[in-house]
Amino acid sequence: MSQAMPLWDVLISMIDRPGKALADLAAFPRWRWLLPVVLIIAALAASLALSAPLLAVQARQVLAEQMARVPAEQARMLEAQLAALQKPEVVMGAAFASALLGLLVGWLLQAIVLYFGILIAGSELNFKSVLAVMPWLSLPFALEFLLQGAFAATQGHLIVNQGLSYLVSAGKPLEDARNLAYVALGQLTLFRLWHWVLVYALLRRAARLTSGSAAALTLIYAVLGVGGQLALAALGAMAG
Repeated sequence: MSQAMPLWDVLISMIDRPGKALADLAAFPRWRWLLPVVLIIAALAASLALSAPLLAVQARQVLAEQMARVPAEQARMLEAQLAALQKPEVVMGAAFASALLGLLVGWLLQAIVLYFGILIAGSELNFKSVLAVMPWLSLPFALEFLLQGAFAATQGHLIVNQGLSYLVSAGKPLEDARNLAYVALGQLTLFRLWHWVLVYALLRRAARLTSGSAAALTLIYAVLGVGGQLALAALGAMAG
């Protein structure tokens, strides 16, 4: 590969020829990672702007469920103190900051897993290249954000159960959030599966792993990702 593909060609190739696009991005990382970062952040902000009022309602419902578990006097004091935190703009800001931090930390951790996984598998890919490709691997989530926001705006309610989580849902957000089976099944969405397919394409074309090694490393990557979400859910349950 003598020169980098134009960004427009890379975007198109991410759909029909992801392996070729990711190999090119890994070979010429430069500043091209900025494009998917901007797209993902813009999609996240648009989604939250469309769903902020509904998120505020959901926050009030969760707070009411929590308040029901504490003495009445203490509940009144806490409700007065937390009233400002239930405003749509505050909820949107907190959700945006939390999601953005999650993306940044996630990209770093995912890049570390893939980098060392590639080394262990007997190949080599520069860590800078792996890290620069991570936002491109997350492009499916930009589409997911937009569809979630559009759904909230047109249907008047949030998507409650992600993926296959509806199979074990209790219908109570706070209880479901602490259910590890619910959290695990919620990871099985079309967009996350698409993300894993892109990871496999990266390992096959950019890292030049065999199909078996690429599939095994993709599976390990997926299991670690779901396991991380389960660990966060478990910590939240313990804190609660």
